[in-house]
Formats: sequence, structure tokens, C-alpha cells
Amino acid sequence: MITLSVVFVVTLLLGVPVAFCLGLAGVGFIIVSEHLPFNILPTLMFGGIDSFPLMAIPFFIMAGDLMGRCGVLPKLVDLADSLVGHLRGGLAYVNILASMFFAGVTGVAVADTAAIGSMLVPSMIKQGYSRSFSAVVTAASSIMGPIIPPSVAMLIYAYVYGGGISVARLFLLGAVPGCLIGFGMMGLVYVMSFRHNFPVSSVGFSFDNVAKRIVSAIPGLMVPIIILGGIIGGLFTPTEAGAVAVAYALLIGLFFTRQLGLKDIAECFLTSCRTTAVVFMLLATAKIISWILTTHQVPQMVAQSFMQLTNYPQVFLFLSVLFLLLLGFVLEAVATMIMLIPVFGPAAQAYGIEPHHFGLLVVMTVQIALITPPVALGLFIICPIAECSIEDAAREIWPFLLLVFGVILLVAFWPAVTDWLPRLFGF
Repeated sequence: MITLSVVFVVTLLLGVPVAFCLGLAGVGFIIVSEHLPFNILPTLMFGGIDSFPLMAIPFFIMAGDLMGRCGVLPKLVDLADSLVGHLRGGLAYVNILASMFFAGVTGVAVADTAAIGSMLVPSMIKQGYSRSFSAVVTAASSIMGPIIPPSVAMLIYAYVYGGGISVARLFLLGAVPGCLIGFGMMGLVYVMSFRHNFPVSSVGFSFDNVAKRIVSAIPGLMVPIIILGGIIGGLFTPTEAGAVAVAYALLIGLFFTRQLGLKDIAECFLTSCRTTAVVFMLLATAKIISWILTTHQVPQMVAQSFMQLTNYPQVFLFLSVLFLLLLGFVLEAVATMIMLIPVFGPAAQAYGIEPHHFGLLVVMTVQIALITPPVALGLFIICPIAECSIEDAAREIWPFLLLVFGVILLVAFWPAVTDWLPRLFGF
């Protein structure tokens, strides 16, 4: 285990991509363990990705990309603007509310950051918002993407954890905390708007305007309804739901908005393949590490160590959240999940923690890595758009970071906040 850990840490510090860090660590362990044959590597790697439910990942990524290309996103932004754009700091509210709407379409945070940022950040800067604040509010609100259903991160958790996980229940669990984060960020903007004298739009609120915007935004608003309704109603599996979402996006783009061409579809396929390849490479190499850890009973040893440290599930949850949060400073969210779920999952089970509740906490916590330097993928995407430095954005991110952490602790110690929605639908 020392060889495995040393190889992983050294290669990570050298800047090697995480997927290859995991693979090289596994190879190093096999070299040291002379009784393990090398031909076990392709078997383990293929086994890590040979799963029909994983097909949902490229479908959801593709659906989100297509919806962004077919002109649905501007309609969602217009709807958000009609609802909250008239308030002081209106564009900041619009940014957050648009992220909430878009989260129900893509399920991927980086897509939210890039799409919303390119549309709203230049307008925010033009209206007088600082470049760093414009970047921060965009990156922070994108955290809702993998929390509000549908969620690619939850699909990954369900697969890596193993059997007994209902994707529909996970999706429903994420709806309430995702909205809490969004409304909480709006509360922060409200406080900041008076302190920093944010601009006020000259356009007032109008029910007629809201009604018109809702009608225009119906194609986008229907995406989460179709996906969740189909899964909850038993019409199709999560994988089939992703395929249906892709078909729906194609129909909207080709025949309703008519903004989707063959070139756009080809580019979407290429982008989706690249994104999916990164995730699948992580899953493949992580399977090697997972197999090594499992065969050497590391999850059981970790669970036993925690049990010796404390008998209280709440303490275990707090320590788990804290560890995941700290790891997010140096690792990307998906890599953290794939590495640690096989270890922390059995430990949580030993404490009697409901696996769906634990999964929600894991998904929520690892998303903080999007806005915590030095990794901070969300800030790296949005700062060039806002033309500000990572350092300036990092100084303003802390109120949003503390808010998300507060919601995570609320969900951890008061499960009833989220449990009522799945129970309402019979899960």
C-alpha cells in the first residue's frame, strides 16, 4: 500500500492527469506484488466501464450540449430576467436563477459555468459589476448543476457504490438542497447589493412579460420534467432517459427553434465523446485501485478505524465531509468520488447511514472543488471570460463557499430537509 500511495502522490505532484496517476499507482503495486500477473490490468479496466447504466453519462452530457446549442438557454435566461431582473443587483439574481434552470437541463457544472458565463458576465461588467464578482457568482452558482436533477455525478455515485442505489431517489434528494443553495446565494446577493450599491434595472416587473417568457421557455423547462417523470413513473431507466433527452433536444433544435445544424450535431458528438472519455478513463483506472483496496480489505480497516475513533454517525459524517472538502483543494470532483466511494461507502454502511443520504452529501461536498483553488475548475473557466485573475476571484468566493458548506451540514445533520420529497413520490 505504501508503493501505491507514493506513486499516486508523486505523479499527482508532477502534474500527471489523475486517471494516469491511478493507473500508474496500480501498475506500481502489481510490480511490487510479484504474485499478481500483469494481464489482470485490461480485465479490471474493461470491467470498470463495462456497464449499461454508464451509458447514461454520455447521453446526459450530449443532451445538455444540444440544449445549449439549440437556443433553449437564452429563453431560460430571459425567463429568469423577467422574474428577478428588476431588483437591485438584478443581473446577479438572473445569473443564479438561470443556473438553477440550466442545472435541470445539463447536470454538469462546467457546462453551466461556460454557457451562463459567456452570456451574462459581459453584460454584468457593462452594467457596473466588478469583474471578480461577476466571475464568482457565475462559478459559485454552477455548483447547483450536479445537485439539482438530472445529475451526472449522481449517476457516477450510483455505479461506483454498487447495488441497492436508486437513481430516481438520488435525483429527488438533490432537488431541495440544490434550491436551498440557489436561494441562499440570492440572499447573499441581496445583502451585498446594498453594501456595494449594485445597479438597478430600469425595466420593471410585469406579469404579462413573465407569462410570455414562460411560454418561450417551455421547451427547456420540459427537460427535467421528461427525465424525472419518466424515471419516477417507471417509463424508462436512467440510461433510456438520457437517450430520450437527446432525442428531445434534437427535435427541439431541428424543428422548433431550427438553430441546430449538422455541423452543430457533429461538434456536439465530438465534445460529448471527449468529456465522456475523461470520465470513463477515470472509472477504468480507478477500478484497478478499487480492486486492490477491496482484496486487501482496506474499506473494512477504514471502517474499523472510524469505529474506534467514534461511535456516533454524525461525527463520521462531519469528518467525511471535512476530508472530502480538503481533498477538493487538490483533486477534481469526479476523481475524488471514484477514488473514495469504495472506501467511505462501506464505512458509512457500518454506521448505519442510509446510502442515498450519504451519496447526496458526497456529491454536494465534492462540487466545492469547482471553486476552491488551486484546482478550482469553475474559476479557471470563468475568469478568462470575465478577464480577471484567479487570485481576485478567490478573495471574493468565501461567502459563497461558506454558504454551500452550511447547506451541506444542514443536510448532514437534518436529513428530513431532503427526505420528504422522495417519500412524497414513494421512494
